[in-house]
Amino acid sequence: MKQSRLVAENRLIILYLLYQMDMPLSWAHLHDFAVNDYMDFIDFQTYITDMTENGILETYRENDNTYYTLTEEGEKTVHVFLKLLPESKRNSIIAYVRKYRKQIKKEYEVSANYFMHSKDEYVVKCCIIENDLTLMELNVTVVSKEMAKQVRKNWKENVTAIYGNILRSLLDDNAAKELTDDIRNNPPKAD
Repeated sequence: MKQSRLVAENRLIILYLLYQMDMPLSWAHLHDFAVNDYMDFIDFQTYITDMTENGILETYRENDNTYYTLTEEGEKTVHVFLKLLPESKRNSIIAYVRKYRKQIKKEYEVSANYFMHSKDEYVVKCCIIENDLTLMELNVTVVSKEMAKQVRKNWKENVTAIYGNILRSLLDDNAAKELTDDIRNNPPKAD
């Protein structure tokens, strides 16, 4: 009896975290929160797998990461069984959400994903989102997977400078002319 209550409580910890965050969380984020403080790795993985198979969690993949969200059934489960989760654990989850939500959300606001378009073409979709508003979306076509990975990496590491340069070039006639002259005078080298 005690074991089944612990299983239910541990599942609710994961569900309540997703409910409070109110956004998809990566497997790594869920793991970092739940494992060691609340449950061991094997149990965590078992709960995630079972809840996904039973339609309580849904997943999607992006950049080799799996993200989890609550289904409608998952939200109902949280509402129905929340009282089984001790108040101290609910408060701990709420404190975690308050502390880390902005940081985690920021990770999702800058994205770059690539996919194969044809045999020798990859498209990299780069995006900046702020307060659920797309500030910029840029699609870049490159000729190899390695180049696509490099574009993705550079976008994420230099997004502020790239965004600033593009915006400045679009808004300032002199900056746009300088950029055009620079491109004409220094064409990109083929690798």
